[in-house]
Amino acid sequence: MKPTISIPKGWQYPLFAFGQRTERGAIIGLKYYASDTYLADEYGAGWRYILLANKHTEDEEHRAEDEIRLLTPQELKTQIQTQISNHLHQIQSLKQELDAIPASVVIPRSSAETKLQDQTQQSYSLPCPPLLKLVDAAKFILKEIAKHPDYLALDYQPDLTVGDAQTALSYLQSELELNQNSNAASNVPPQK
Repeated sequence: MKPTISIPKGWQYPLFAFGQRTERGAIIGLKYYASDTYLADEYGAGWRYILLANKHTEDEEHRAEDEIRLLTPQELKTQIQTQISNHLHQIQSLKQELDAIPASVVIPRSSAETKLQDQTQQSYSLPCPPLLKLVDAAKFILKEIAKHPDYLALDYQPDLTVGDAQTALSYLQSELELNQNSNAASNVPPQK
């Protein structure tokens, strides 16, 4: 349900509403300069709109009604589809980042340290993630390294490249998938 606004007697009803997208940005506020006021004498009577071109900045514009043009349906559709695409890309990146989080790190300790730890706190460990997930995470990390600006700025010429590491992980992934498929096939009971 759209919120309703009450307009004082003598004021015109605004042509545009909160949240509408214009060619200069989204409408985030409205002001009315009544005809018998200083602001109306200075800037003109009527509605003034506060527009925000980019939600990641504080820069806003104040425009009169005759300076505003709403986006066409096609422009609006294109803008929204672009935003959806950007958000889906961010979601996919976050999912890959989440999958890349290591389950636990094991640090070897002496038996005295282990006994002391057992006495002072209850230790726990997370189950080891499947190897295929770790390979996927490593491939993602290598891809991010390869396109990182700091890496690209290096004059780095190693014998083994990031591409070599990616290829090795692809071979490992293929071998693991082949092994899983053959294990799954051997567990299928014979048909009668």
